[in-house]
Amino acid sequence: VPADIVARVLAVMGMVCAGFLAFILFTSGPFARTLPAFPVEGRDLNPLLQDPGLIFHPPLLYMGYVGFSVAFAFAIAALLSGRLDSAFTRFARPWTLAAWVFLTLGIVLGSAWAYYELGWGGWWFWDPVENASFMPW
Repeated sequence: VPADIVARVLAVMGMVCAGFLAFILFTSGPFARTLPAFPVEGRDLNPLLQDPGLIFHPPLLYMGYVGFSVAFAFAIAALLSGRLDSAFTRFARPWTLAAWVFLTLGIVLGSAWAYYELGWGGWWFWDPVENASFMPW
């Protein structure tokens, strides 16, 4: 990958990271304590979420989203440089394929978990959470 392309891609990735950091710091207050004391009940994970498949489901979805952000950075770098040729596609394609594989595995694991744990009567219920994971796919 040429150095000028790498510089633009890293700049875009830095801006994406800065945007997420600003969002976290200004909206959620990660260091603010929300409760005056720790509650006696409610300290454990919900029993529905204590499933071996959920060890892999969220990280796979996250890796898929992050992989697509790298492909997004390549696309924005191509637009910023004014060189919309096949070189950017060639560099972004491995990231896109890897992200698609991770996202597919995450969606399949989540769908299988929802099928046998929640008993909605099918693999896909068109729930907003399911749709949000399906849209980038």
